[in-house]
Amino acid sequence: MARFVWSGLEELKAALRALPAELAGEGANIVEAHANRAAATIKAGYPSRTRDLRDKLTVEHTRTAFGARSVVKNTSKHAVPFEIGSEVTRFYKGASRGRMPANPLFSQTMQRERRAMHDDHKALLVRKGLLVSGDA
Repeated sequence: MARFVWSGLEELKAALRALPAELAGEGANIVEAHANRAAATIKAGYPSRTRDLRDKLTVEHTRTAFGARSVVKNTSKHAVPFEIGSEVTRFYKGASRGRMPANPLFSQTMQRERRAMHDDHKALLVRKGLLVSGDA
């Protein structure tokens, strides 16, 4: 007859119970760091003539017991035209204000930071001893 003796089972159970809280806390720090870095990069890339684009860029962080959320947004009325550009603007008396080329600073920065955030979360899971397969 075979007999198994488990030693350290209670310690394992305690470690598994604490893991979600540890991951949520460290994962939230990663989310907030990347959102703040994205906002700083975007703010530095905006023109400073009127400061409207820079002044209306905000970051909102929300933490729960299960994770975190950070929202980077710009409420300036100039944010969308700056991002996607505009066609030639002509006025009724024939004056032309020209075309504004697209400058996808916001969207490209957010995509880059989102990829880096996923990589950092993956590294966190590996550091905690979890097996991570595939890439998101």
